[in-house]
Amino acid sequence: MLRRASSWVWSGASLLLVLPGCLVSFNDYPLGDPQASPVSSVGSGAGGSASVQSKATTMGGRATGGASAAGGAAMTDSLPNPRLVDDFEDDDAAILERQGRSGAWYAANDGRGQQTPPNGASLLPSLLEPPRAGSAHGVHTFGGPFSTWGALIGTSFASSGNIAAAYDLRPYQGLRLWVRSGATSPTAAKRVRVNILTPATTQGGSCTICDDPFGVDVPLTAQWAQVEVPFSSLKQVGYGRPILTTPDLEHAMGVQFVFAINVSFDLWIDDIELY
Repeated sequence: MLRRASSWVWSGASLLLVLPGCLVSFNDYPLGDPQASPVSSVGSGAGGSASVQSKATTMGGRATGGASAAGGAAMTDSLPNPRLVDDFEDDDAAILERQGRSGAWYAANDGRGQQTPPNGASLLPSLLEPPRAGSAHGVHTFGGPFSTWGALIGTSFASSGNIAAAYDLRPYQGLRLWVRSGATSPTAAKRVRVNILTPATTQGGSCTICDDPFGVDVPLTAQWAQVEVPFSSLKQVGYGRPILTTPDLEHAMGVQFVFAINVSFDLWIDDIELY
């Protein structure tokens, strides 16, 4: 089912995504069964379903990375780990302003279930109990089940006010993050879909059947696992038109973590960075 809660507007030569009340467009996505062990990287199967390499990671400290140009930022960015999108160690919903990035975390759902934080609310950091190595805070959402299209959390990569602007992800290979599930219910989601929003797959862009973004399903376990999501692994689910071969990483609008209908969820995320 389609939900249009966002709209695109032209500003000069740029296509911008307007997020009224921080709501977004979204469709149902298939969720698969998890792997038993923590994951080290995520590949792509049909429709962007995740396959997991056998190598497992252990719970460790935060990853570090070197500088890279993006969004017009200089290669000589002097901030610690300029590739870090958010470590959630502050007390606000904003992502870290590095290499031209800016945005804020939000929650959204179809209104036919329960989610914390509620629909349209900002997503503030939560205390990790116990801490994960050197990290004391992460981002947390829980709730469900939903019956119309589901629920999600997300952020833009670049924005001004409630306008999400295009951000160039081409200098990077993918996203790296720590993730786990706190859910114990038999109906709990075993995967979360990670979507990268682009104009070509979003209402108001060049698509004729929209809201089929490029993404991949990431398995969830009860233990913290560091996951790498290569941009080369992203695929559309397959109902959008036209079906594209590769995402438009030059004009990435943001990232979403999406749960489909008829599942409960309890998602923790920490230390998101580009690599």
